[in-house]
Amino acid sequence: MAAIAKASTLLSITTLTMMVPMAKAQDVARRQALAERWCASCHIVSRAATTGRSDGLPTFPALAARPDINAATLKGAMTATHSRMPDFQLGAREQDDLAAYIMSLRPR
Repeated sequence: MAAIAKASTLLSITTLTMMVPMAKAQDVARRQALAERWCASCHIVSRAATTGRSDGLPTFPALAARPDINAATLKGAMTATHSRMPDFQLGAREQDDLAAYIMSLRPR
């Protein structure tokens, strides 16, 4: 009986360990799709961005690389009304997802 319990626990741990990367990959894909939907018309949102736009708007990798940028400052920029940012209404989860996506582009 103890062997069955041990095997069951090991199987559960293995299954959970395999599910975490899949969940993370799904989160990344969802967050990137959100960035492409809401932000790509003005910002370059791809990790592979090597140059910025001619109008001076920062790329997402450039934003992520700035030491003064964190999730809170990004969410503040998403909710602030200013001339260059469109007035779109993002929910708290969308703001969290976009901020997490941008911060995931930070150089290591």
